[in-house]
This record gives sequence, structure tokens and C-alpha cells, in this order.
Amino acid sequence: MSWDAYCNLPSAAAGLIAGTDGTQWGKKADWKSSKEENAKICKASIGSMISVGGVKYMIVNQSGPVFFGVKGDKALVSYPLKKCFLAAIGHGPKGNLGALIDEIGKFADSLKKGGY
Repeated sequence: MSWDAYCNLPSAAAGLIAGTDGTQWGKKADWKSSKEENAKICKASIGSMISVGGVKYMIVNQSGPVFFGVKGDKALVSYPLKKCFLAAIGHGPKGNLGALIDEIGKFADSLKKGGY
């Protein structure tokens, strides 16, 4: 099975699954970030600045384990796990934030069951 399947959130324009060190395991669409940028996403906290594909997002809030930031009509969500993390970018009104948070949680649940 490809790791890309864990990035295929229906509401996401792009997605990523990576190890906690930032090494990319899989992606959806045109996700562009370096290993260093990915490592920062994994360690996101409220108030941190995260850059993905040249766009800077300020992490403004947290819903359970999911961190999120908004930049115009784009939203970045990140869900850290023990061995990896999931991240996604949504477009549209507030980046479809509610749907992204729900979807990333469902994908993360299956990873947690597998010990990730």
C-alpha cells in the first residue's frame, strides 16, 4: 500500500504524511516542502509560523490534537502522531477548515491503531 492514500483527504487541495524528522512518506497533489519545513510542521504550536510551498501560515488555534492556521482562503491543518504526522492544505471559504479537521482526524485514527 502506498502512503499517498493517507494524504488523500477529500477536502484537501494538497496533503502530506511524513516522519517526525520531516522525511516525506507520501503526498497528495502538488505538496511542496523541504524536510526542514516538514519537521517544523510536525512540531507546530499555537503562534508558530509554518511555510509550505512559499506560503507562510501562522498557527492560530488547536482542535484536540489538530493544529491549524489560515492564510487568506487557504488553511493548513496538522495532526502529529508518535512516529509521523499528517498535514493538509485546503482552499475555498476559510480553506474548508471544519471538513479538513474532521477528515484528518479520521485518517489519523487508523494510523494510531497501527501504532503510528
